[in-house]
Amino acid sequence: MSTFSATANGGSTIGYAQYDSSSWSTGSGNGACQGAYKGTTAAKSRVGVMVFNGAGAALKGKLIQQISLSITCSGAGSGSSGKVLTFHKANYQSLNTGVRGSAQVGDTLGALTGKFYSNTVTHTLNASTNAALFSAMKAYFEAGNSALVLYNGETSSSSGYSSNYARVTSCTITVTYIDAAVWYCDGGTWKRCTVWYRTGGAWKQVVPYYNSGGAWVRVCKGKRQLGPGCFFNTTVQ
Repeated sequence: MSTFSATANGGSTIGYAQYDSSSWSTGSGNGACQGAYKGTTAAKSRVGVMVFNGAGAALKGKLIQQISLSITCSGAGSGSSGKVLTFHKANYQSLNTGVRGSAQVGDTLGALTGKFYSNTVTHTLNASTNAALFSAMKAYFEAGNSALVLYNGETSSSSGYSSNYARVTSCTITVTYIDAAVWYCDGGTWKRCTVWYRTGGAWKQVVPYYNSGGAWVRVCKGKRQLGPGCFFNTTVQ
């Protein structure tokens, strides 16, 4: 397996704007915010953007096994352990400060619940932990995307914070993945190729398996003969 990691905490990788505003505040001192502060209308709910440089190129077409999010928050809003961070797809894979906050908000990916107040906490996403959010983020990053949006549409009183207001000042994503690739010998030369199958009119990349003594074994690196003249160049996992 391989690992990709990137951190959103700089002037070009983290920031926020109000939903109906194109005035952006960027950098770790401002963070990626969700919810509202003294914002009594939906237009003032904040949109936070986190960009993980290199993720699109590194993860496109890979088979993601696990995602880890290490999230650092300032002491803003409630200190409740039941605060909800709501993640969305990003319509721009960069911190585009030339558009309104609303223009950056894509489809909802899901949410994490915990204490996001004056702390750093790591949340693990995989097939058995935070499975729904993992499934959505897995597909999103495998498609070649690099940014996440925080947005919940909350409003607040004229003097305080909304219930799930949060300011993320830094977020590190660590993704564990495997390459869905095999090798074949063509005229004495080994060539690498990925494995796809067609279902419902769409092509999907898959991990190759081979049958050994009646048991299916997943493969991904180290040369292994499957039959006369037929090899996978992979490691048994």
